[in-house]
Amino acid sequence: MLKTLASIGCLALLTVSTHTLAASGESGRVIVKYRSGDNVLRQAAATGMSPTLAQRTGLRLQAMSGPAPGMEVLRSKDLDSQALASRLAREPEVEYAVPDRRRLARTLPNDALFSSQWYLQSTEAAAINMVSAWDRSKGAIGTNGTLVAVIDTGVRRDHPDLAGKIVGGYDFIADAALGSDGNGRDADYSDPGDYIDANDRSNAALIDICGADALADNTTSSWHGTRVSGLIAAATDNAIGIAGAGWNIRLLALRVLGKCGGYDSDIIAAMRWAAGLTVPGVPENQTPARVINLSLSAAGACEPTYTDAISAVTAKGVLIVAAAGNSDGPVESPANCPGVLGVAGLRHVGTKVGYSSFGPEVGISAPAGNCVNVGVGEPCLFSLITTLNDGVTAPGENTYSTPLHTNYGTSFSAPLAAATAALMFDMNEALTPAKVIDRIKSSATAFPKEAGLSDCPMTNQDAQCNCTTATCGAGMLNAASALAAVALPSAAIVARDPLTAGATIRLDGSGSQTLTGHAIVTWDWTVISAPEGARVEGTGSLVSLIAPYGGTYRIRLRVVDDAGEVASSVVALTVAGAATPSGDSGGGGALDGFAGLGLLLLASLIYRQRSRPHTTKAHRVPPR
Repeated sequence: MLKTLASIGCLALLTVSTHTLAASGESGRVIVKYRSGDNVLRQAAATGMSPTLAQRTGLRLQAMSGPAPGMEVLRSKDLDSQALASRLAREPEVEYAVPDRRRLARTLPNDALFSSQWYLQSTEAAAINMVSAWDRSKGAIGTNGTLVAVIDTGVRRDHPDLAGKIVGGYDFIADAALGSDGNGRDADYSDPGDYIDANDRSNAALIDICGADALADNTTSSWHGTRVSGLIAAATDNAIGIAGAGWNIRLLALRVLGKCGGYDSDIIAAMRWAAGLTVPGVPENQTPARVINLSLSAAGACEPTYTDAISAVTAKGVLIVAAAGNSDGPVESPANCPGVLGVAGLRHVGTKVGYSSFGPEVGISAPAGNCVNVGVGEPCLFSLITTLNDGVTAPGENTYSTPLHTNYGTSFSAPLAAATAALMFDMNEALTPAKVIDRIKSSATAFPKEAGLSDCPMTNQDAQCNCTTATCGAGMLNAASALAAVALPSAAIVARDPLTAGATIRLDGSGSQTLTGHAIVTWDWTVISAPEGARVEGTGSLVSLIAPYGGTYRIRLRVVDDAGEVASSVVALTVAGAATPSGDSGGGGALDGFAGLGLLLLASLIYRQRSRPHTTKAHRVPPR
């Protein structure tokens, strides 16, 4: 009787070793191509090879379809697609096995002017490939989305392509004469226009701020903040106007620039407020931003006032993106400050546009706009199309820039980087400003080299030059690659040997990835659950799994790179073979009952033992 109970106990132990779903939760699905040969092809055509492969591998395989003669789609809940493909590729009848990947329709917005937004596409060398980036993320919809603060001239919030995209803001211009709105700081962040006319030349208070020389000539209103805002967050896929690079990204509009620019004190106050820091005399910001765009600059070194403000802002987890400047000289402030992502300007072909500032403080380069043709009255072929107002002085009709009403400058390179950074934060809110900068730089596209063109620096603003990493940053902004880099590092596990009980199975983690310029230094392997006696031997990227018995082995790999970034992955491996040790079927006598009871106890102990994780010691390899 006890012998019978012992048998039941062994059966119970066998039933515990059930198949485990692929670690991703999604069934593995692969396309298998069988080797040419009459027998193999006849069997594949008649009944498929899946029963044979299932029996040999111990996997539960389901035949789905046959896309071509000699090919079969197989699905399994035991492994993810990559692991399933690796396992089936080792079978002698299989020529190759590859994941049956899902493809998505490319996201193309229906905005009327999108076809003119070359800088968001991939048709020109310098374009940032935002179309592919949108396939990964368009930003969260609603109140949980990332905010970008545009610190500028204010914004025309009644523009139809910006309506609903601005969460709020503030006017930080303390001097009423400079702000030309009749008062100092207040909650009205709309742009009244920054034109200069004869009335301004007779305004003593404005002369005292700007100086007579700055007011000598009549100028029209720039609507600069509206132009910057449109590039970042114009309403996308709304069948009018342009597409904003950030798609669902929303804005804070902070006004700091008036008739002849703006004071550092106002700009710094706006930076602090945007990040949720206290500013005396100003109500607390209830909706802090994660990215601040500064399309403004002045010549000179980074001053302590900006250093202090930047340190305080970045400590709150807020990234500052700033235009390098349009002086064809050294990077201007605050783009040259530590902790800021400075953005230089490119022509459509990827060379530095003549007017862009340059130098070692540049982090990345992006399209700035250039015309190519120089004839009077000819359209500018590579202007950056964005939101605009046609008022010469006071606000007029809301409209868009055109090839004849051009828009270019590093002021418009920075917003493209700011929108990219915002989408990255939206994908992973745990990112720090430094990590976003690192990923934008590591994912950049290499600068092209145009034959016959000198490397930067050049001193002629009408001349382009070939960018280098010493003058124009890490490379050309690639939004799609930057969003892909949000998921790095990653851990990958591949079994290099047949999954057979009693064999040593090599596990390879060398397919794990980290950011360009970094290296994985630690591979930690853990047996999460498995039959009795399972363990991992060895250290580093290639180890051995000791698999005494058949069943499901759940293995975790945790990798750490030289920047301290961590990633982990779990794979379920189904090992074919007997699920328990083979027992002695002979014998009998007085001790049989005690042996049976002992076997039941052993089964219970084994069951508990299987739930205890086994971990290898960390192994550190110096970066290469």
